[in-house]
Amino acid sequence: MPDYFNFINLNQINISLIWSSDKNSLSQDSLRNQLMVQEYENLIQALLEKGFGSVDNWFSTLEIEGLRKELLLRYENDAFRLAGIGNKLNLQKEKTIRNDKIHWLKQDTENPFEVQFFKRIEAFSDYLNRTCFAGISTFEFHYAVYEPGSFYKRHSDQFNNDDCRRFSFVLYLNESWESDDGGELVIYTDQSNYILPSAGKVVFFSSELEHEVKVSNAQRLSLTGWLRTNKVF
Repeated sequence: MPDYFNFINLNQINISLIWSSDKNSLSQDSLRNQLMVQEYENLIQALLEKGFGSVDNWFSTLEIEGLRKELLLRYENDAFRLAGIGNKLNLQKEKTIRNDKIHWLKQDTENPFEVQFFKRIEAFSDYLNRTCFAGISTFEFHYAVYEPGSFYKRHSDQFNNDDCRRFSFVLYLNESWESDDGGELVIYTDQSNYILPSAGKVVFFSSELEHEVKVSNAQRLSLTGWLRTNKVF
């Protein structure tokens, strides 16, 4: 990637710049696009090197708060259901494997924060298709709530009868999170990779990788989904 700048803070409205190769000013929109491309490349490079990547600050504090507020509103209105395992052809609800609650999002939502989220996902999918020939054709996302004592045992996001889930994408919406709160995402490669679900963290990984959610000691909130292809690999 070109070295356009030496300092980045996506959560600041006023972005400090030290230009290294071009002193011409860029519009804020153009600059933000450059920052997003850099984040895309960071995730893709990490995925190629170790099977998964994670970044902070992809979404602003305002966006995280807006999504968290909408999640909690629907949760309080009893819009969540106990999550199952398997797909619609063999769906089972097995509390010994997972006991979180989920609420599926509709892409025609009118909530402005969800609309913006889906625009971000669509832009990322388009970038993957242009640069990596990923073949992403659609995506699906749900909110997830892990109450204290909840977990999801080791599993893969690809189904035995359907491997169209190509990449898994998680955005954590917790207001704050400490190591004692548990609930780590563990991604299994040649080693066990523990990821704390801190607010605003994005995790991106191959859906064929096995992973699990450790027992949570506090209410754990996330927006989780998959980038999908139309064909079986």
